[in-house]
Amino acid sequence: QEKELIPCFGISIEIPFMGVLRRNTIFAYFDDPGYRKDKRGSGIVKFRYRTLEEEYRPQEEEYRTLEEDSEDEYESPENEYRTLEDEYETLEDEYRTLKDEYETLEDEYGILEAKYRTLEKDSEEDYGNPEKEYKTREDEYGTLEEEEYGSREDGSENEYGALEEDSEEDSEDEYGS
Repeated sequence: QEKELIPCFGISIEIPFMGVLRRNTIFAYFDDPGYRKDKRGSGIVKFRYRTLEEEYRPQEEEYRTLEEDSEDEYESPENEYRTLEDEYETLEDEYRTLKDEYETLEDEYGILEAKYRTLEKDSEEDYGNPEKEYKTREDEYGTLEEEEYGSREDGSENEYGALEEDSEEDSEDEYGS
C-alpha cells in the first residue's frame, strides 16, 4: 500500500492507495505542538466509522429544502401546465359565450330584417316605390343634359380629345423635344 502524508495546519492525513481504508488504520495525525498531550494520556484520539447513509442524509435534506424552495419560486411544470390548461378552458368558455351571443344577434337581425321588408312592402303599396321615381327623374335630367351639352355618342369628347392630342404635338414642335 502506498500512503501519502498531506500536512495542513498541523494535521497530517494519510490517504491510502485507491482510497480504501482498512479497519484499525490511522487516517490522520494531529501534530500541532500547542495541543500535545501530557505524558499522562495515551494521545490516541478515538473515532468511529461513518456510513454513507449518515454522510448523505444531511445532503438529501438540504437538497429537499432547495427543491421545495425552487418549486415555490419557479413552480413545478405540472402546476404550470395546470394553470395553462385552466386559462385555455376559460378562453374556450369565453369563446362559447361570444359565439352564443353572436348567434342570438344573428337571429335578432334576421327578425329585424324580416320586419323591415314587411314595412318596406307596406310603404311601397301606400306611397309607391321611391327608387322607380328616382330612376325616371334621372332619365329626364339625363336627356336634358344630353340636349344641352351633347351626348357621348355625338363625338364631342372625341373632338376635345383630338384637340388635346394636337396641342401636345404642337408643344413638342415648339420646344424641340
